[in-house]
Amino acid sequence: MDNSSYEKNIFKILKHNLVGLILLGIIGMLGSQYGFYIAIKYSNAPTATILVFLLPVFIMLYTLIIKHKRPSGVELICILFAITGTICIVTKGDFSSIVLSPMALVAGITSALCCVFYTLQPRKMLAKYSPTNVMGWSMLFGGIFISCFNNPLEIPSEITIYTLSAILGMILFGTVIAFCFYLKSLDYLPATQASILTVGEPLCSIILSVIFLNVSFSFIELIGATFILSTVFLLAKAK
Repeated sequence: MDNSSYEKNIFKILKHNLVGLILLGIIGMLGSQYGFYIAIKYSNAPTATILVFLLPVFIMLYTLIIKHKRPSGVELICILFAITGTICIVTKGDFSSIVLSPMALVAGITSALCCVFYTLQPRKMLAKYSPTNVMGWSMLFGGIFISCFNNPLEIPSEITIYTLSAILGMILFGTVIAFCFYLKSLDYLPATQASILTVGEPLCSIILSVIFLNVSFSFIELIGATFILSTVFLLAKAK
């Protein structure tokens, strides 16, 4: 959609979409992020990543059961490639690194389901309002909700400039910009295909680690990258 067709008044969205924005902020935005971090706490980052990137599978099941729309053969192949590639990259071929406790399983799957919610729920709002408008209000409501349980003004005494920079970087690049681009992609792609392309995240993390941290790129990670990149070409060819 052309940006000029979006509603310019950022407050008009509240008139008819207040409940939807609150639910998107608490269930979608906050639920997906919080569940992911809980999964990491009770397992580790590779395990949590694999669980969250079951997102395309859940969206496929939703479209099949609720919408009665069968996924195409290309979409099924892409989902298989995306999950395989993610597993290869995050485990580096060491499958013993997958630590699956009951709490991690529940948190990871909950996070993935919350991702399904923020993929499907705001589509009508995004047809009229810009992704930044939708995301800004929903994140505000999610932040207000979590502030009821954690005082945002209570700053730990041991916090350093490095820690603060990392937090700000995670907020700006890992959350705000990432969510904006993802919500904008829903203007152009069906939910299943948009969710499949999110597996580019672990691939990007590997590439950035190689460039900035001089981390070596193993053969199994190269295989995973090939699987993930192939999903992009397959979906583009299908379109």
